[in-house]
Amino acid sequence: MRGGTINALAASIAALPPGTLWRHNVAGDLPGEGEQVDPVQLGAIVWANRGRSGFTYTHKKSTEALSWAKHATDWGFTVNLSADDAGEADTLASTGQPTVCIVPMDTPSKTTTPEGRTIVVCPAQTRDDVTCQTCGLCARADRTVIIGFRAHGSKAKLADTRARRVIPIARSAAVV
Repeated sequence: MRGGTINALAASIAALPPGTLWRHNVAGDLPGEGEQVDPVQLGAIVWANRGRSGFTYTHKKSTEALSWAKHATDWGFTVNLSADDAGEADTLASTGQPTVCIVPMDTPSKTTTPEGRTIVVCPAQTRDDVTCQTCGLCARADRTVIIGFRAHGSKAKLADTRARRVIPIARSAAVV
């Protein structure tokens, strides 16, 4: 669904069969302006998600936004905290929330952050037989790994440069 109201979105989510894995926002963030989260709109999404396996990502990092992300995750709608590099991922992961980060394009499938946390590159980026629908790792709030997304798309070079700010990114030969 694109555009539309929060009520229409909530109705679409609630109409999904129980257990359905779904992603909120291909682009965008939690509802609300800037670092603010609109708790009424987020609540509508969380409520509609009951019994389903919804997930999203947020670049909002204010204390309030992190608190709302935790509440949503605790209620079953996984909000992944998004970092621009592995160093920032360490900071965000220290909150106990599921975390993702951008990694350089040549990052192996498994590596670590500067503080030694495991980063697993998105399986859909490393295996031809995996998609978001068949993986579901981003929807698992209880995971112990940070998910890394190799820089890709129209701004891949810029994202790659940003991800390389943490030098060196520790590399591991282990494959997940």
